[in-house]
Amino acid sequence: MIAVRERLARRLALVATVIAVTPMLAGCWQGFGAGTTAQSSMNSGNGTQEILGSLRIENATIVRTEAGRASLVMAVFNQGDVPDTLSAVSIDGQALTTPPVTIEPGSFATFGYGAEGGPVENALIVDPLATPAGSYSTVSLTFTTNGMADFTSLVVPDVGYYAGYVPAS
Repeated sequence: MIAVRERLARRLALVATVIAVTPMLAGCWQGFGAGTTAQSSMNSGNGTQEILGSLRIENATIVRTEAGRASLVMAVFNQGDVPDTLSAVSIDGQALTTPPVTIEPGSFATFGYGAEGGPVENALIVDPLATPAGSYSTVSLTFTTNGMADFTSLVVPDVGYYAGYVPAS
């Protein structure tokens, strides 16, 4: 009878140990810097997200042709109380011709595509862009009120979903 109790106690201890150790070995929680908690802030084919003061830069992506002509595609939302104007743009230190686009409070502006399927608005073109598709380029945006934002953005080829985002001329 004592041997049966000892075996049962050992089995229960083994089961309790397995239950206690499993979460630690699974790696389900590796702290605040875990890759699973940082995915939404990583650069991807869906574009880069940035916040600059009252501005929210969404889905910033560089679309590049094989010949090297590229377009910066993004939307900028003004969540503040005063208008702000995009005054300068550069990609990898190369200045782009920047249309003076003022974004009113509570509004947004699209760059490199048309909102709701409309025609392309506010094209930001760099020709040529040396960075190959699949790599990252440094983008600098300067606004009159909120200042300057520097971030990296993925360069994607103008095929599939991104086909047609780079104007021919």
